Amino acid sequence: MQTVPTRSSLTDCGLPGIRQIPYGVHMCQFYDGPEELAAALVPYFIAGLRANERCIWVCAEPLPAVDAKARLAAAGVDVDAALASGALILRDFSEWYAESSHLKGLEVVKQWLEAEERALAEGYQGIRITGNVTFLTPDTWSMFMDYEKAVDQAFNGRRIVTLCTYPRAGTGAAEVAEVLHRHSCALEHPDEGWQILTAAR
Repeated sequence: MQTVPTRSSLTDCGLPGIRQIPYGVHMCQFYDGPEELAAALVPYFIAGLRANERCIWVCAEPLPAVDAKARLAAAGVDVDAALASGALILRDFSEWYAESSHLKGLEVVKQWLEAEERALAEGYQGIRITGNVTFLTPDTWSMFMDYEKAVDQAFNGRRIVTLCTYPRAGTGAAEVAEVLHRHSCALEHPDEGWQILTAAR
């Protein structure tokens, strides 16, 4: 009987100082400005492309889709080829999270799971996601935290790697605690390398 090769449960994070991460992980990062944001997301997605994962970058200020594309190209990625093949998807946040200025909320979780199923059916190892949440307002914060909680539960055990990025400026201590509580872990860049901080669950 021929055995079917099993997929690894681990994948390369791409960030210096962090080696492999498990599929199903739901990470977060607090950043200052576009340079720090790009320093995390560009190598994160380069690693995903190398691992044959479908990479989905949901962009927002201070790094909209046009700038994200330029950053990847500057790092040596053939962005046009990756976009044409479907290995890379770059979208501004309004295409994913908003409709008529109202968040879709939990409907987005279903979209992600369907995206994972399509990617696997097309021969990818899984999907790699990021979303930058500068579009949140005090009125939409609570709804989005419900969404993050649902994501954390739904992605567990799936072939999905997720990194949610939050601007440090304007995010208070109570909000930081909420974000940490709804993610598997947080990424921190205290020096030349990156570290994983286990979230309080």
